Amino acid sequence: MSLTVTPPPIDGAPAEAVTETAETSVLEYGPVAAPPDRWLAPAEVGPPRWADVRNAATRMSRALGMRVFGWVVLGTGAGLLLAGWWLSWMELRVAGVAAIAMSLVAMLFTLGRPSLAVTLSVPELHVQVGSRATGNVVLRNAGGRRMLPCRIDLPIGDQTASIGVPSLSATGQLDQSFVIPTDRRSVVEVGPALSVQGDPFGLTGRESLWTASVEVFVHPRTVNLPGRQTGFVHDLEGHTTQKLSNSDMSFHALREYVPGDDRRHIHWRSSARTGDLMVRQFEETRQSRIAIAIDLSDQSYAGEDEFEDAVSVAASFVQQSFREENPVALATNVDIHRGLSATRAMNQLSRVERLDRTHVTELFRIVRDREATASIVVIVTGSRPRTDRLRRAATLLGIDTRVILIRVDPSRPLAVDTVSNVTAIQLPSLDELPRAVRRSNA
Repeated sequence: MSLTVTPPPIDGAPAEAVTETAETSVLEYGPVAAPPDRWLAPAEVGPPRWADVRNAATRMSRALGMRVFGWVVLGTGAGLLLAGWWLSWMELRVAGVAAIAMSLVAMLFTLGRPSLAVTLSVPELHVQVGSRATGNVVLRNAGGRRMLPCRIDLPIGDQTASIGVPSLSATGQLDQSFVIPTDRRSVVEVGPALSVQGDPFGLTGRESLWTASVEVFVHPRTVNLPGRQTGFVHDLEGHTTQKLSNSDMSFHALREYVPGDDRRHIHWRSSARTGDLMVRQFEETRQSRIAIAIDLSDQSYAGEDEFEDAVSVAASFVQQSFREENPVALATNVDIHRGLSATRAMNQLSRVERLDRTHVTELFRIVRDREATASIVVIVTGSRPRTDRLRRAATLLGIDTRVILIRVDPSRPLAVDTVSNVTAIQLPSLDELPRAVRRSNA
């Protein structure tokens, strides 16, 4: 009896040593892996989606510089050519060939790229509504030879300024100024400047970007407010500033005594240790942490003008707070912003718009939850919320917080009513705000 090692089978199963006997006349292999119970079917290729076809057509149009009207003329020409061939109608063939030739010639207008150097400048990026704002665009021939005429389109907000560029010499330059609309509070996006190459019939067109876009913030109109807003319990100590004072509540350092210093501030232990009179120096403090909240609920306002007046009221309080160096938080129905500079706060007010799915009570809740240390809370809303409901909502802010409720209502006269820590102001217009603030501080 001999021992024979069989080669591995084709499917990769391991070989076994088997004995060769009289009864064994064929080679015996080891166990073969059983076929799986279920075979994976190949993934089916679905039909192309309409979005994929549309994206492919858009990429092809951009590559060829063909517009929709150009595709229509090209397709019409092909249809006329086939119809003339099928009907043996010479006139249809001629019209088809002419349409196709017109489309192909129009593509020649999109070849190449103008040799331009474009500079876009806007001196004032932050302006108040109604003030004049301008910009300037400079186009210079960056090539070594005379360039052909072209057109530059410059988007300015919802409008587009079209600048016709004549044929410029090798060192030619064109300066063009433009006016930025500031008739309403908004954020106006200027640019990007782009050149448009195409045929006179509008069949083709290719755009080339030359500059980035610039945002111009049109701030709301504001009025100067009299007096100084002060709070209650939270303002007993105040907050420190960078100014040093000889008498305040926030200790800063020790310094040598000079004639005229208050003797009550002499630090006797340090004076005994150094041998010279040492007095305490303090950091000057300011009072009142203010939260200014603007209601963005669409159902709170009777119209767009009423909402714009409400934004202007909030902006007026923002400006007064920064003039008095008070820490300010700007709140809306959906978010709250802290640590803003005066410019950034006004930029935020330039962006705000009315919202559909929100309510004025959400404004009280977000101030309560995220600005609980505010000494003064100014709530600005429209004419539709009732004063009694606003007073009930003001109880969410606590008795130690001074609350100023301002309802902008052009249909009613000015009224100021203070009950406990809540002052309700019925404001007919923005111009009446200084008088209303004087009466609330009286």
